[in-house]
Amino acid sequence: MYWCLLGVLVVIVGFAIKLEPIAIIFVSAVVTAIAGSINVVDLLEIIGTNFVSSRSQLITIILMILTGTLERNGLKEAAADLIRKIKGLTSGMLIAIWGVIDQLCIIFKIPITGITSFVRPILMPMTTGIIEAHGYDIDPEHEETIKALYGKNSNVSNFFGQCLFAANSSVLLIQSTLLSIGYEVDVMQIVVVQIPVAIFAAIVNATQTIIVDKHQIKKHYPDIYKKGNAAKAN
Repeated sequence: MYWCLLGVLVVIVGFAIKLEPIAIIFVSAVVTAIAGSINVVDLLEIIGTNFVSSRSQLITIILMILTGTLERNGLKEAAADLIRKIKGLTSGMLIAIWGVIDQLCIIFKIPITGITSFVRPILMPMTTGIIEAHGYDIDPEHEETIKALYGKNSNVSNFFGQCLFAANSSVLLIQSTLLSIGYEVDVMQIVVVQIPVAIFAAIVNATQTIIVDKHQIKKHYPDIYKKGNAAKAN
């Protein structure tokens, strides 16, 4: 019975050694099917049924495949070259802007700004490209901080963005909880109350992101902007 958990082990090991996410998921599904004595027809039927019942996941998979294809054909390099041409943009500002856009996409249920499908192949090269455009190699500590900031922004966007969609399970849970203690409220009332909270959270999150990134820049590239100004003067 426990052999079916081998698929979970494949996922853990795959992400630990930083393999391609799509390959990890595919291998994990195959291993789970073999361990659980599921034949090919049943496996395809399970996958098909889940795709039909959750079309948003299908859109996400399609986007991941499309992004992977573009990545192999120079998407990372093109993104990095584009960001180098934008003057005055810092890595922290880019992460903060993405956090706001991500929250808006979550509100309207547009699954195009995920960490795997968008941040890793597109935004990470753009973010590191900002530093490299000033003549520096990205410091490993700063790179890990950038990854952490993207993860933090994703969590904040998910937490507060989901509460601004009236049909979301979190809003319905709040409604049912209030109803159980004698308060009957409409889902739109809950959403309206959440709007100023979400805006405040987005501002605080963006500010904290910029401050943390600025600290990393000062720590690892103390004269980065001086070099930029000197280049302009020349």
